[in-house]
Amino acid sequence: MEEDTKYIAKCIELAKQGLAQGQAPFSSIITKDGQIIAESANGSRDKISDHAEILVLDKAHKFLKSPDLSGCVLYTICEPCPMCSFMMREYRISKVVYALKSPFMGGHSRWPILQDDEITQFKDYFAPPPKVIEGIMEDEAKKVFDQTPLWMFGSNPKKK
Repeated sequence: MEEDTKYIAKCIELAKQGLAQGQAPFSSIITKDGQIIAESANGSRDKISDHAEILVLDKAHKFLKSPDLSGCVLYTICEPCPMCSFMMREYRISKVVYALKSPFMGGHSRWPILQDDEITQFKDYFAPPPKVIEGIMEDEAKKVFDQTPLWMFGSNPKKK
């Protein structure tokens, strides 16, 4: 739990940096054996598919020289969307930790991609569901999102 908090705090800082550069405040980190191997802020203003999670998965893949990221933990400021969630399953991420829930677009709470055991039957493509931990530093992450018009994130996104 202490390690999860440490890396979510770093995601929050990366999200603030991205926000200062005109990006949406999303960010992700991937660790292996307790060490950061990749990190990224969002890039979707420049290219729609460049979500922070997609960028960090690509960086980790290149760093490890393998598409098999088993044993890796992906930290992200916000619950991954369906696109990112499928990619995490394909890259075989073992654990996903996020701060803010995304009840409108989440690949965990809205569309249960991260916990879908049925797609595991396609073993060449999808790993078993990763362990998922949500709500780490949610209040701190929400403060970053409150600086944007992205009102649809957090456990009670309609409440201001």
